[in-house]
Amino acid sequence: MTMWTSLDPAETTVEPGARTSARLRVRNTGDTVEEYRLSLVGRPAGWSRVEPDVLRLYPGSEGTAEISFAPPRSSDVEAGPVAYGVRVDPRENSGARDVVEGRLTVTPFTETRAEVLPPALSGRLRGRARIAVDNLGNTPLTASLVVRDEANRLTFDVRPNAVQIAPGRAAFGELVVRPQAVRWTGAEEAHRFTVSVRRAGDDTALDLDATFDQRPVFGTWLVVAGGLLMTAAIAFGVLWFGFSPKIVSAAKDLRATGEPRPAPQGGGDALPVAPPPSAAGPTPGGDGPGGAAPPPADGGTPPPAGGDGGSGGGPTEGGPAGGGSGGGTGSGTSGGSGGDGGGNGQPAAPPVAAPVPPWVPGSPKDLVVEFAQERLAHLGSTNPCRLKQGWSPGVIDAPTRASLACYQQAVVDDGEKNGKNSAEIFKTDDKGTLGPATLTSLWAQGITPEKVRSGSTTWETTQLMAAFWAAYNRHYSEADLTRARINAQYGIDHFRTGRDATSTYSSQVETKIRDYQAAVGLEPSGTVDWPTLRKMIGGSVM
Repeated sequence: MTMWTSLDPAETTVEPGARTSARLRVRNTGDTVEEYRLSLVGRPAGWSRVEPDVLRLYPGSEGTAEISFAPPRSSDVEAGPVAYGVRVDPRENSGARDVVEGRLTVTPFTETRAEVLPPALSGRLRGRARIAVDNLGNTPLTASLVVRDEANRLTFDVRPNAVQIAPGRAAFGELVVRPQAVRWTGAEEAHRFTVSVRRAGDDTALDLDATFDQRPVFGTWLVVAGGLLMTAAIAFGVLWFGFSPKIVSAAKDLRATGEPRPAPQGGGDALPVAPPPSAAGPTPGGDGPGGAAPPPADGGTPPPAGGDGGSGGGPTEGGPAGGGSGGGTGSGTSGGSGGDGGGNGQPAAPPVAAPVPPWVPGSPKDLVVEFAQERLAHLGSTNPCRLKQGWSPGVIDAPTRASLACYQQAVVDDGEKNGKNSAEIFKTDDKGTLGPATLTSLWAQGITPEKVRSGSTTWETTQLMAAFWAAYNRHYSEADLTRARINAQYGIDHFRTGRDATSTYSSQVETKIRDYQAAVGLEPSGTVDWPTLRKMIGGSVM
């Protein structure tokens, strides 16, 4: 033996995250200069070191090296005693190497982490979650899982209710939360509850906050859908029992007055063929909605609203022959009989009340007007025609009339100056009124060809069908008005709540597009393109 070694102290204790040390003494008992290399062996080698790690000693001299221990505060360093050694390797006399043994005791520490996954539960009758518990300490963990809510409105089922976890491991508990009272309707209700993770032998607990959002069994969408279905059922019943008697009464009136039956307009799913344009074109007080024909110069009975004054001396379009040079018959679907120029003393038929549309100041409250107001109120914030706050829903009040007039003029200006639309809105509608051309234009706003392709199911397809409906129906029956108001409710829901009623672009839609294109002078391709949309935005109706 050419050396002597000593370790002081041979046993020591260290806390994870802290530091301690021991001293190694080496004496050269040989007769030559020797170099000793020092290294650690055993489990503490990864977080310990020797300084210096080389001692060069003359014969009879002694050197000292310090061994420092710094275990990390981690579950990888288990608590308890652990043996280690310091190997001493002489360079010249390698056969005399030695290992000096010592013992280090690592003290225990506890650290627990837990969470509820997910921390926010939701459900109608129950909610499910997992309780994750991580043992970050260096000793085994036994913990109990307890769940409570201060309001005592929930019940809990935790399995298992206690877990055993090795250092550096995790365990999971399954949690089921149930409300004690079922919520049938109304808004969601939030319940707060607490999960306590308590370590065995420790009075303190780790508390985790979580919530359970209790949803109603019948959600708002279901209540709304039920209301719409009920409304549709009531409307269907009213139409079913009220539609037939009105038709019989109208037929009797026509037979009594001897007037020809007007051609049907609108109603049902099939759209009518567009009538050819009048050669003379619309005149003030003629076909335009809201206008009334001026009384004839000879004092005869004026034609009904919506008709053109005819010329005497023979039959005219849409009515029977009129005698003499008195007032003629009206053209279109509501033409009246002319005055008797031969003096036969037969009174003219009474005028028929103007149909809807247009909606004008003084018209009763209507959902169609309310849709138009919502559309105008949602124009761009910098648009001068935007309908500001203070309007009365469903009626053409002063702000609505001004906004309509501004919008109509803007459509015409944009069409005439920029060529972006047909600018025909005033050929059918009076300024400041809501007629079929204005309604068609309002519905067509925001549609792009990409959103209305064959086979697509989009909100824009619903807009498109509503725009066609307005363009086809100048004279509305009760069924037509019901359909227009259903479309209007779809539009109101879109602007107020963001709920969109989508429609599918089917072959029937293509047929209606083709008919419209042919009626307004476009190639009947059956595909919605920009020329078709510009016609609709410009107020081109059939």
